Formats: sequence, C-alpha cells, structure tokens
Amino acid sequence: MSMTDTLLQPFDPDQHAQWYPALRSADLKHQKAIGVYCGSRPVVIVRPEAGLVFALDDRCTHRQVPLSRGVVSGTFIRCPLHGIKFARSGRCYSPDMVLEEMPPRAEGWGCREKEGWIFLYSGNAEDADEALIPSMTHHDGKNWCHETFVCEINAPVLLLMDHVQRFGRGTTTGLVTYLDQSISEQQISSHYRVVASAPLSVLPGMTRNWRATVDTTPVDQNIYLSSEDDTKLLAEIWLGYMPTGRDGRTRVCGKIAIRQDRTRLPGRVSGSLWATLLWKLLWKERSLPEVEWSAIQQSGRPGHSDFFPPAQAMQDLLTKNNQRTDKEG
Repeated sequence: MSMTDTLLQPFDPDQHAQWYPALRSADLKHQKAIGVYCGSRPVVIVRPEAGLVFALDDRCTHRQVPLSRGVVSGTFIRCPLHGIKFARSGRCYSPDMVLEEMPPRAEGWGCREKEGWIFLYSGNAEDADEALIPSMTHHDGKNWCHETFVCEINAPVLLLMDHVQRFGRGTTTGLVTYLDQSISEQQISSHYRVVASAPLSVLPGMTRNWRATVDTTPVDQNIYLSSEDDTKLLAEIWLGYMPTGRDGRTRVCGKIAIRQDRTRLPGRVSGSLWATLLWKLLWKERSLPEVEWSAIQQSGRPGHSDFFPPAQAMQDLLTKNNQRTDKEG
C-alpha cells in the first residue's frame, strides 16, 4: 500500500461505514437540493415540502444526470433532463413522457439532522444508527456565543487531525508545551500549556497563560480552551470531517462557542467576531497540511517517522477502529 493510500484509507467512506457532517441545516433551504461528495460518491441532499431531509446518489438512474440540478417538487426531486421523479426511498416515478421501461431506483443514504447539521451515513442506509452521530452540543445561555463555519482543505483528514493535535504547531497560538495525554477505547485527550501571543492573548477572559485540551475520536475533534488553573472553560471548538473525493480533499465543519461574561467588548456581536477570529487562526496555516500532502503525493513517502505522542496514539486508535469496522462489515 502506498503512503497516499495509507493516509486516505482510514477515512475512506467507500470502505468504512460512518456518519459524516455534510453541511449546515441552514444552508439547505425549504424545497431545495444540494449536491456534495462523500468520498468518491456524489450525493444529493433534499429538503422536501414536508417531512425529513433525505439523500440519494446524485445520479438519475435513467441517463446519469445529477439530480442536484433538478427541482424539488413536493416530496420528490425531479431529474432536470426528462423530469423523472425520485422519492426518498429512491423509487422513481413516470415523468410527463412515456418510457418503455422505468429505470431502477436510486441508491439511498442514511441522512439525519442533528444540532444544526446534516449528516450522511456512508454504509447501508438500513444500518444507520443515529446514536453514533457525533455530538457537538456546546454550552448554552446568554453568556455564550455560538458560530458555525464550513471550509474545504486540500489535505486528507489524518493530516488535518495531526495539525490540530499539534495545536497549530505553535506558530499561530504562541509558545505551546505538550503536557500529557489520556487514552480510552474511542478517544485520545491531549493536554497543553499555552503562553499565548496576540491576538489569542486578548480573547475574552483570557490571559497570556492558559490550558488547551484536544479530544480526538475516529470521526471528529473537540478543542477546549481554559484558564491557566483549568477551572474556567473559556472557548470550545468542534471539528467534523468529511472526505470529498479520492484526491485527499476534506470538508471541515466547525462549531465554536465562546464565553462572553468577561469579554472586554460590549454586546453579542463581539462574541461572533471573536469566534470568527478563532476559526481563522485555527486554519490560518491550512497551507501547511496542504503543502505536506502535495509533497507526499509527489514523493510517495512522508519526510520522517513521527513519534509525537498524540499523533502516534491517534494513528493507533484509527487503526484499531478500522480493524473493528472491517470485521463488522
């Protein structure tokens, strides 16, 4: 197996059944459809006139035209070419024309909304267990501001998780000291001491010295920023990842919660601005995993063996999780 395959395979939706965050619920309007890629497969996500959202392969089974370019009509989506209607079950119905034989039904996907996000299940839709959808619930109340973000990065999930595990490699956040980690069957928690540089040092409620915890699972990551004595949570970031092709591109979905009760700027708008700033700082160096991925593709190998404890533990966790998934499949 090549190095590129080694980095892509643990998160390949074509090989491992998993829930993936596809888009924000607010991005899919009433009676509209959006096309995305989950792994190498095109998917159309539909919000019908009534009922829950649903997802199908984004190909009309008659002439392979993308259904996402069609029109949502009632509880159906119509193919833009001949008007064949597809129901949430994938079954197709006659358009306003005569066909000698109706085409086969479209393949359905597990599709659910949770906490403001739409998730896709890459395995058999009948096997989709909603209890396994990642949870990203943040603190509520007037003292917290929430913002969501979506971006695409030309690097595979494993490199992005490694980037976050290293906490931006320290060049954006300031002086970062790795402390320790704790490992369970499904999660790695890595702990850091941070001497923050501006502008992180002036985030609401923060001083120059604070703590960071990065929790990594096989499907997502959570980052917790706390006071130096680790007694007051100041900000929380959830990151969900969905591979969007065989070239290593990844869609990153994120939700940020920032505590505002000690903010130095008035009003709720300031919290939104801080959340936007924190998101941009997190991916300011997105070019690093992209350049690293480009170099790996060209050379076919990594630059060196990586023994950074959280990164090694993360790869071990993913290997065990994938072995378990393969056996279950």
